[in-house]
Amino acid sequence: MISRVVIPVVLLVSALLAADVFVLPAVTPELKKKAGEYYDNECKGCHRWARKFAAPPMKDNVAQYAQNPEALVQYLMKPEPKHPDQWDPMEIAPMSESDAKTMAAWLLYILEHPDDPGRPK
Repeated sequence: MISRVVIPVVLLVSALLAADVFVLPAVTPELKKKAGEYYDNECKGCHRWARKFAAPPMKDNVAQYAQNPEALVQYLMKPEPKHPDQWDPMEIAPMSESDAKTMAAWLLYILEHPDDPGRPK
């Protein structure tokens, strides 16, 4: 009788522990520096934080992913034009998962902390 209860519970716990859990890295000073440099070198040429320039404001782009950071990471890993009728396609190389998570963590942090001194202009 006990095995009828124990076996399904053990299987359920095993399945939960085996599942991939999505976690962004902690936003440390080192992460801010790395992501900020990437933004300055790769994004700032077209994206300003809060205003339109040669592309939509980065703040608006990031806000779309505030409730789904995993989707932002996936987008950074495989960027595709979202509004080709309004903007030229991005010329960005796909990011590794690690770099995409770093960038997503920083962008979402900046969205939540708009007074951070490292916020892009």
